[in-house]
Amino acid sequence: MKKLAVMALLAGALSLNLATLAHAAPTFIPDLDITSFDGTELDANLFVPESPAPASGYPTVLFTNSWALDKHQYLLQAKELANRGYLVMSHSTRGFGASGGTVDVTGPATVADARVLIDWLESNYPVGNLGLAGISYGAGTSLVVAAADPRVDAVAALSGWSDIVEGLYPNETVNLVWGSLLTFTAFNLDPSVDTIWSNLRNGTDIDSVYDFAAPRSALSYVEQLNSNGTAVLMSNNFADYLFKPNSMTHLYSLLDGPKKLMLNPGTHAIGETLGGNEGHIWATSFRWFDRFVKGETNGIDSEPKVDMTVRISNKLEQFDDFPVTDRSTHYYLHPRLSYFNNGRMKTGPYSGWGWSNDFHGGADTAAGTGIPLISDALEGFGIPVFTNMNGINGYHAIEYNSPVHWDTFKIRGTPTLDLWIKPSKPEVQLQVHLYDTDPFGWGRLITHAPVTLHNADVGRAQKVSLELFTTSYDVPPGHVVTLAIDTEGAIYQKPADTRYEIEVPYRRDKQSVLTIPHL
Repeated sequence: MKKLAVMALLAGALSLNLATLAHAAPTFIPDLDITSFDGTELDANLFVPESPAPASGYPTVLFTNSWALDKHQYLLQAKELANRGYLVMSHSTRGFGASGGTVDVTGPATVADARVLIDWLESNYPVGNLGLAGISYGAGTSLVVAAADPRVDAVAALSGWSDIVEGLYPNETVNLVWGSLLTFTAFNLDPSVDTIWSNLRNGTDIDSVYDFAAPRSALSYVEQLNSNGTAVLMSNNFADYLFKPNSMTHLYSLLDGPKKLMLNPGTHAIGETLGGNEGHIWATSFRWFDRFVKGETNGIDSEPKVDMTVRISNKLEQFDDFPVTDRSTHYYLHPRLSYFNNGRMKTGPYSGWGWSNDFHGGADTAAGTGIPLISDALEGFGIPVFTNMNGINGYHAIEYNSPVHWDTFKIRGTPTLDLWIKPSKPEVQLQVHLYDTDPFGWGRLITHAPVTLHNADVGRAQKVSLELFTTSYDVPPGHVVTLAIDTEGAIYQKPADTRYEIEVPYRRDKQSVLTIPHL
């Protein structure tokens, strides 16, 4: 009996120790100085699981900081992953935090640094499958590193870019507010980056901007990502006017490996940083790593590939692929009678006499995206940008109203516009907005896009084609869709000479058409 009692006590103690081990906190190493290929010191921290590494090595994740932040950014997420058995390193990219060097915007040195960190992990710990993750700068960098290094099995790119030009120079329009914010908040910016931003602002040597952007953009490395078989998860936000969803949906369409796309309300990086969208973004990212880094069969690879959350209502919808619908309505633009009237959008082409309307540069109007940065952030909390549509100055803008929608009009995807214009100057800018307008004339912004012509054919009719930013929005019954176009926007740099006229011709052979995808 005594022997049995001792054995029972030993068994109980063993069970207690195993339980304690299973729930023990991971070891945290707060300060690592790792020397990169060129002698630059990189600052990092590390979570090491208490549990022994499996035979295949620890599932491992490398976090990369957002712009102007450092290795401390992901402490909560890193600890959570470490509690689940992951080896997790977070680092400050060169030029940020306590890391040496200068910020080269995901240049060759930054990419080489990440590969050195992977080498260090493999030299010091049993590393199994590897994932990269980050928000904003960390997202775009993770994608480029994954293309360069076949050891990367999966990526979670949150509020990232696939094309730097699309971010800073959308439709050849300088993204002044966001570009200025980025350059002002990087205190160790490489001088070459200042030169690129100056060239963009001044409209000089634009080829150098494209040459700078290409090797820093994941769209340049689709073949490598596909060859590596990298499992890519992307999350972007509808009111992110820095890294719009459009370039990421483009990248998504070109990938042929495991992939998932999340599109959310809100602006750049806010939802991911504050745990918005009810935690869905990070929860899905962890499930992505559990499947493609940890190797768990959790079903995420057999679920719908696209998660799209409707603006304002924050209702989550899932779709098999992107585009999420093959239905669309084509609205043909019909003329207005005077500056005090709106034109009309009809489902049939214009077939009347030759006609034209005009509007003029020189002033901004009530059509816009609200207060830069602030309005975009509030949208993630269900607070839209409102505009009094009756207060938009008809001399400096032109509006077109659709017929009343008597059923909910569920816009899902990327609206496009083909617009015929006759500009009076070679450089002109159009700010194109889509609104949901109620019976009292109050409009809620659905989406927008800028476009700038730098060498327009003065006085001759020419077609301008552009994509508006991808969106998900429900227009309520009794409301109309309004297309509002003016020549200035608070976010964007305007032309040096704004004293120009835009004429919109209406002819049978020159149909201006707005196309809206919907369910």
